[in-house]
Amino acid sequence: MTIPRCPKFDTCSAPLCPMDEQSLENGLWYPDEEVCTLKKHGGLPWIRKQRKLIKRAARVDRYFTLEMLERNCVVRGGIEGLDPDVPEELQLKRWLNAHPEKRKLSWEERERARQRMAQIRG
Repeated sequence: MTIPRCPKFDTCSAPLCPMDEQSLENGLWYPDEEVCTLKKHGGLPWIRKQRKLIKRAARVDRYFTLEMLERNCVVRGGIEGLDPDVPEELQLKRWLNAHPEKRKLSWEERERARQRMAQIRG
């Protein structure tokens, strides 16, 4: 089986490439690094998360793993990645605990939120 060659291979310097499994297995990404620009991969959740982090990350000297990028969590201003000078295992566990997965709201919770917004709007 052959690996499909990325058409931007010669000009792209993104450390995480959706077409390169090896870069995804052990890859790290810093918020000041490039993101894949191929349109067919632009909708991947972890690539969309990279774009959000570029705007909101507090520090560009902290890295994110693919596991962190794939986590469906809220990305707020001031979010930080992991410190490269400290062992990753414990840091990653703390980061994942501090950034829980978003949960889906039940129909009742959505309805209550709509009613609250209607009251606020007057």
